[in-house]
Amino acid sequence: SKDVLIVDDEVAIREVVGAILEDEGYRPRGAGNSTDALKEIERRRPGLVLLDIWLEGSQLDGVQILERVKALYPDLPVIMFSGHGTIETAVAAIKKGAYDFIEKPFKSDRLLLAVERALEATRLRRELQELKQIAFDEAELIGSSPASTLRSMYRVCVMATRPSKALRMPPMSTITPANVHHPDRICM
Repeated sequence: SKDVLIVDDEVAIREVVGAILEDEGYRPRGAGNSTDALKEIERRRPGLVLLDIWLEGSQLDGVQILERVKALYPDLPVIMFSGHGTIETAVAAIKKGAYDFIEKPFKSDRLLLAVERALEATRLRRELQELKQIAFDEAELIGSSPASTLRSMYRVCVMATRPSKALRMPPMSTITPANVHHPDRICM
């Protein structure tokens, strides 16, 4: 979704970031505090949240909002930004689920690249999960020999990963009987 929620206590920042995103075809909307941000997300889930760490006059700061958002919507990408952040703050935000951290002032190219990457990564993750589910639902295992099981697992992995060139299949020779019960070792 091209819907991007910008959460910053400074109206000017929301307007500038919104204009940059709008010029690139995104549909920005804004919130100035934690209460408004959480209401906006509940009202209409955005494709991405750009979230300032320090929100003056807000009940929650950006990191606390991030924790709530990730608890309710774990797949919703959040990019944190701040003019007062430290390396420790950025690391803490990433560990709590932020996709990226951008320092203010930032160049529009840096912002747009982070937004594009976050949305693309989220889209690919969702597509892969859907395809894996379809492939495993439709996969029919025939026979009980290790060879037929390996071939079936390989076929399921190929079906699940074919749509994205970003995901690469391992060669058939890397699939061993020890990996049969661990598709995560084979498919990714």
